Amino acid sequence: MKKILVLSDSHSYFDKALKIFEKEKPDIVIGAGDGIKDIDDLSYVHPEAKYYMVKGNCDYFDRKHNEENLFEIDGIKIFLTHGHLYDVKRGLSSIKEIGKKLNASLVVFGHTHKPYIEKDEDMTLFNPGATEDGRYGIIILENGNIDLFHKQL
Repeated sequence: MKKILVLSDSHSYFDKALKIFEKEKPDIVIGAGDGIKDIDDLSYVHPEAKYYMVKGNCDYFDRKHNEENLFEIDGIKIFLTHGHLYDVKRGLSSIKEIGKKLNASLVVFGHTHKPYIEKDEDMTLFNPGATEDGRYGIIILENGNIDLFHKQL
């Protein structure tokens, strides 16, 4: 079993990201942007976890991270992006389209600050909500199954 913590939109509320990490003790952290420095800092404080992250539209000065990341964990293909490139505040058709094109099982995004889960055929869309509001997501991967949860501090 792998426990994955999903954070997005922490907007410099590092204290909340740290508190959430220490409460959940995840194996992996996924950072969906707009607070990438918080996730970087978390990786220095807690290097025992593995980190996947992207920058968001408010991460202006970050030059070392991409705006998209495609990776696999235990055979589950995950597409990670902040969401602004796909105009997710207006609708999810663009992000669904890219997820299907990439054959992703899970699409993780932020930007809207609203927790969201949608199963669309063989793909699931997941937004953890805004860490600055104490919201976050948990993904449990076990034996090829994906369980998704929204939580709040």
